[in-house]
Amino acid sequence: MFVSGSVLLLTFKLMWRINEPKHLLVNLVLNWMVVAILLPYGAIFQKPLADLSIYKSDTIVYATWLAVLSQVFYLLGIYLPILNLVIPRTEKLQLILSRYDGKKLFSAYVGYSFLSAILTPILLGNSGGQMLMGLVYFKWVFLTFLIIHTSIIPSNTKYVLLFVGLEILLSFSGFWSAFKDYILVAVGAFFTLNRKITPKAVVATLLTISITFFIFVVWSASKGRYRAYLTGGARSQNVIQTDQINNISILWNIVSEDFSLKNFSESFERGRDALLYRISYVEYFALALKQVPTFLPHEDGQLLQGALEHVLKPRILFPDKKVIYDSDLTSKYTGISFAGRDEGASFSLGAVPEAYIDFGPVYMFLPIFFYGLLFGLMYKTLLLKGYNIVWGICYSAPIFQYAWMFPVPGTKLLGWSITYFVNFYLINRYLVKYLDNWLLRKEFK
Repeated sequence: MFVSGSVLLLTFKLMWRINEPKHLLVNLVLNWMVVAILLPYGAIFQKPLADLSIYKSDTIVYATWLAVLSQVFYLLGIYLPILNLVIPRTEKLQLILSRYDGKKLFSAYVGYSFLSAILTPILLGNSGGQMLMGLVYFKWVFLTFLIIHTSIIPSNTKYVLLFVGLEILLSFSGFWSAFKDYILVAVGAFFTLNRKITPKAVVATLLTISITFFIFVVWSASKGRYRAYLTGGARSQNVIQTDQINNISILWNIVSEDFSLKNFSESFERGRDALLYRISYVEYFALALKQVPTFLPHEDGQLLQGALEHVLKPRILFPDKKVIYDSDLTSKYTGISFAGRDEGASFSLGAVPEAYIDFGPVYMFLPIFFYGLLFGLMYKTLLLKGYNIVWGICYSAPIFQYAWMFPVPGTKLLGWSITYFVNFYLINRYLVKYLDNWLLRKEFK
């Protein structure tokens, strides 16, 4: 508990950087929660870590030690490229932001939100379409720009809050908890500019954390019944109920029943524990430690090599490229059969357990460090090469899609990050100058 707490403090110490976007920090805190959330839970409820293992694995303590250490190497890898990075003073950023038209920014965000909703199924449904997912992720750049601008020039704050609130509400109509994406991006954007820590700000932050936690607990408790309704009872991720308003109404009825006065305490505990184990991801790692090398040998880099080959061979050019199913890999290295593609489910082992399987408990930290180094370099490059510093700041927003590294498989970690970087580099070079000119106020064109 002491070591994991020290690592969390180190994360804040190194990544709370003046006038830089806090999206990297948000993702590193998420990564810390994934590897260490069972520790404060066990301390609060006086339960030994070994007793919190779902599979009663006797290696969960060892897995947690390795996982917490992996956070240190990952953090240092990210921090090294940005060590000497200097961002302009707040006054200069405010001056740049004042050149933009708030109404146009809001209109651009609204329009692009609808465009991204149309693009997402088209790109995901076509071979090679994922290579252009940066066009969808650009929505988060707009949202970050809008929040930062509104914090300086609050001319359309109520409209921003209203529309984003509506989007969050509509996100509950789908299978996934997409509402968390808005929260992650908004938090990273809100704390971007250097702010004074006032009692009012502390109270507002604590209130926001409490409300967010309660929403997650409610969703965790009720999503099972709700998803069964969306899929018609099938074990699948294919939604057959597409009436968004009716879906939200059904969810409200389920939540009202689960969290009635009679059921509130039981449902809250169930949702809290479900959320805890949804966040924690050391269980599969603990199982892998029992399998490798006792029953299966270390792979000596084969998983990492496969991930690199998978990324360097885009499916649009190599249509016969092998499809990787996360559940198959997880089942193999944990010794437990997990539901896979036939059941509409996917369970990933994660990049850190894969690094252990490849290189063992010592050399596993080398690829983890280089993952961090890669992301730190990408972040720095886009920040400095942005059309201007504000655009560069906003380009970090989509990092939440992949940068909480621990539970993301190596193929997706590399694939998503490289796709993000290439897409945004090209968007910045060829498209943003036209968009930027349109967003400027008339007197600055």
